[in-house]
Amino acid sequence: MTRSIRGIAAGEDEARPGVRTGPRIVFLHGVMPRSGTNYLQSLLELHPDVAVNPYGIRELPLLNTIEDARAYEGRFLRYYRRNRESIHDLEMFACMVGGFLRRIEAGFPAGKTVVVKSPHTRMMRYFPYLFPTERCLIVLRDGRRAVQSTIDTWPLRFLGRTFADVCREWSYGTAAALEAQSRMSPDVCRLVRFEDAVADPDGAARDLLSFLGLEDSRYPFERIADLPILGSSRASRRNGEVSWTPVKKPEGFDPSKRPLDWSRKRRTVFDAVAGDMQKKAGYA
Repeated sequence: MTRSIRGIAAGEDEARPGVRTGPRIVFLHGVMPRSGTNYLQSLLELHPDVAVNPYGIRELPLLNTIEDARAYEGRFLRYYRRNRESIHDLEMFACMVGGFLRRIEAGFPAGKTVVVKSPHTRMMRYFPYLFPTERCLIVLRDGRRAVQSTIDTWPLRFLGRTFADVCREWSYGTAAALEAQSRMSPDVCRLVRFEDAVADPDGAARDLLSFLGLEDSRYPFERIADLPILGSSRASRRNGEVSWTPVKKPEGFDPSKRPLDWSRKRRTVFDAVAGDMQKKAGYA
């Protein structure tokens, strides 16, 4: 149904040579905010054929709103119940999503790869349904540091959540990411570990370019080391709050190895809530 809404012929695949007539659209997801999507986007943005934040939209959490979309459809159908015979589940939402994607396709040339970012993986099981010809990158991050970065950025008193809530958010998001990887083809979905990208940005960039079919000969690898930091929970602080203005990277900056100063209680809570998922994700 989503294909027909967007005018995509049955069996048409944007990965096949000669088929793609518009820009390639790629969705960059993180398991939760503070997972490293900003860094991965910065790496991709260096390529001259990549465009990010289309129309100034820095984040587009479409999948997160599926439950709200169903609630709206329910209200709409109550006005004329016989429409239920003609309108399928999430069809109206698919129309909205399709309209936004068609706007991107109309606004960018065929040679461009447009990156749309969302630091969430909720409802990833719907990705193939809503985006049948798009690809997705999912950023994983060590749960301990993702949780710490979150509460450094948005203190718990501001979030109105507990430490366990943030641990649970990481665990659920990581579970959704691993499930998505298991359900989708490796040609469509790629998991990227934030720590690996930080340790070997050249290698990570080459892998991303290969996955997206971008020419590495056009990529300025020499500029990677000069990438600024965007929204670091430590290095980007101004007046006690995290600033989203790019800043120069301090010497020795490595958020993947930042030490944790957790109390025994916090370590116990994390292990109880997210310890099993931490192991499943490969973070012993």
